[in-house]
Amino acid sequence: MNANTLHVRIVLATYNGATYLGPQLDSYAAQSHKNWSLDISDDGSSDATQEIIRDFAAHQPGHAIRLFNGPKAGAAANFLCGLDKAIAESPDSAIAISDQDDVWLPRKLEKAAEWLVAHGAMNGTPLLWSCRTVLTDAKLTPKGKSRTFKRRPCFGNALVQNIVAGNTIVLSPAAAKIIASTTQSALRFGVPYHDWWIYLITSGMEARIYQETGPLVLYRQHASNVLGHHGPVRGRLNRLSMVAGRRYHRWISANVAALMDNSGLLTDANQQMLREFEQARHDGGAHLAAALPKLGIHRQSKAGDKLLPILARYGRL
Repeated sequence: MNANTLHVRIVLATYNGATYLGPQLDSYAAQSHKNWSLDISDDGSSDATQEIIRDFAAHQPGHAIRLFNGPKAGAAANFLCGLDKAIAESPDSAIAISDQDDVWLPRKLEKAAEWLVAHGAMNGTPLLWSCRTVLTDAKLTPKGKSRTFKRRPCFGNALVQNIVAGNTIVLSPAAAKIIASTTQSALRFGVPYHDWWIYLITSGMEARIYQETGPLVLYRQHASNVLGHHGPVRGRLNRLSMVAGRRYHRWISANVAALMDNSGLLTDANQQMLREFEQARHDGGAHLAAALPKLGIHRQSKAGDKLLPILARYGRL
């Protein structure tokens, strides 16, 4: 089947993004895959964000573009609410998630659509496509590339680490509908990151997860990034900070609570892993540290794997 027949609905979450929004919008118009529409969930911007969006929409008569109010409850909630509304409007579309300050290379949607269609997206197969990124400074000067997956994506990894960059995700229609069915629960339990949540659900139900080896997004790094890329030094500092303040523990607690509420979506084996992981977290200390390798729970790096039992023993996991 021709990949051009796959409609892709772009979900863009915005908040005071006027400084960099124009190039991101222009990169949609420059896509070689022309079968797209755009939903924007704006979280109450007080700058020119909405004006820029309306001007862009006026110059794109061939594409459906909707702007609506976000929940004003943080970036994760804004993305999840936007995804929920997009699926309600267009349940048979693939969903591409977008930040407000990057630039997509022209073949991003084309490459995503080709892979999704080739692997059964039009036949109801849940799939997640992603890609590497070119890391840039605020002026889009290239500084390097994002990492590739060191170990295959799986639920045992997703429980303790997100490896799927939200600004690269494209979901097949089936995967998008499943994610949309979980959004209210995810919001209620306060999951910290929309992309981590998507990785948890897709890996938990053993959907196929793929990372394109060639970078197809210019990932702009600037002072106002909600999160940004974590290079070696910044990543280590951030990990120390989140562990010391128990943020990591709170994030995993929120994710686990929301997963328990949606456990019927997981495979039997992953439901069992989730239950045993939560019981081990309740037991804590040495019990949790010993359970991690037995359950197959791991991070992508050897250093990360060495850190997990230490976190477990000190109540930080």
